Amino acid sequence: AKFLAILIIIPWALDFMVHDYVLMPFLDRYVKTVPLAAQVLDVRRHQKLEMVKELKVERARYRFEEEIGKSPPLSDEEAWLELRHKALELRDEWRLENRRAFANIWSDMVFGISLFLILYFNQSKVALLKFTGYKIINNISDTGKAFLIILVTDIFLGYHSESGWQTLLEVIVEHYGLEVDQAALTIFICLIPVVIDACVKLWLFKFLPRLSPKVSNIFQEMKRH
Repeated sequence: AKFLAILIIIPWALDFMVHDYVLMPFLDRYVKTVPLAAQVLDVRRHQKLEMVKELKVERARYRFEEEIGKSPPLSDEEAWLELRHKALELRDEWRLENRRAFANIWSDMVFGISLFLILYFNQSKVALLKFTGYKIINNISDTGKAFLIILVTDIFLGYHSESGWQTLLEVIVEHYGLEVDQAALTIFICLIPVVIDACVKLWLFKFLPRLSPKVSNIFQEMKRH
């Protein structure tokens, strides 16, 4: 339990500290002194489109509040100044988001390297952790094992999993500040889950009977019905 806590806490703590206390302050200073860095981490095209949408909503809000008497009428110049202020605010927010996304790449690398080093230099504890995991799995009844297999495969490969895959990929892509390409996401979702599903079925009906005949029999009964 202690080693498992170390596996979770230390990489996450390093990730957090490197991201928030090393990379972000460095990038905040770097973009102010290096024009190329400022250009690379500037607002991107799809972000500008999002800004335009938000500014349109903001303009509509001004007009609506004027109509209902919630705010005094604004002259064209005042409305322009308000929208300009909002645009600059959105620009700064997107620039900050881009710096965070860039920092995520490096902090996640630190997370991965630290996790690898912990595992590499604690082989005996890793072996003990594996043994404990195998022991827990072996103590589960055959029906429980079948239920877990069905649960996991249905979550990731069930008929409803397409939206889950799409959401997961969008979160990952946005985490690293990349533009979401819907065509690429669609192709990925059409191919990868199908390949995984084929591999799982091959494992279930070819290799599982050797590992756990009783669990395999449960799946065979399910297949008949």
